[in-house]
Amino acid sequence: MSVAINRYLFLNRRSLSYIGNMNKAPRTTERAVEKWEDAAEAGFQTLPDILLRKQVELGLSPTDMLVLINITMHWWYREQLPFPRSATIAERMGVDARTVQRSIRKMQDLKLVERETETLEDGTTRSVLNLSPLVERLSGFARRDPNYVARMHRKEVA
Repeated sequence: MSVAINRYLFLNRRSLSYIGNMNKAPRTTERAVEKWEDAAEAGFQTLPDILLRKQVELGLSPTDMLVLINITMHWWYREQLPFPRSATIAERMGVDARTVQRSIRKMQDLKLVERETETLEDGTTRSVLNLSPLVERLSGFARRDPNYVARMHRKEVA
């Protein structure tokens, strides 16, 4: 009987805690772990839905999308541009490195990414991919998206 009572009290405390915090948005990490469990603990990324909705308008094939998602996997902070190796992405995807290189070149031609050279503190250089053009394009799509407009209206009212 006491086990049942303790379990009831635990669940109710948890429920009350959850209800008490409903107006506080959980952090992205907590939400990801809640949804994806241990898989999220191994690492995750956020992608805007508008990227998936507008992939055809952006001129991206399914292969390009998967390459792009692999690139964004290496983009943790806005100011630290990703620098994944084509061979690494190709191995994950099960394709030739040339396939990845062609896809990146296509995204450059579409003006979605820019390849830049970054000089490190020790004087060595590396090639990085700047995703700012993609962010800009997606932001333009988002501002015209009905979901975005509805969310912004709800924020203004609140």
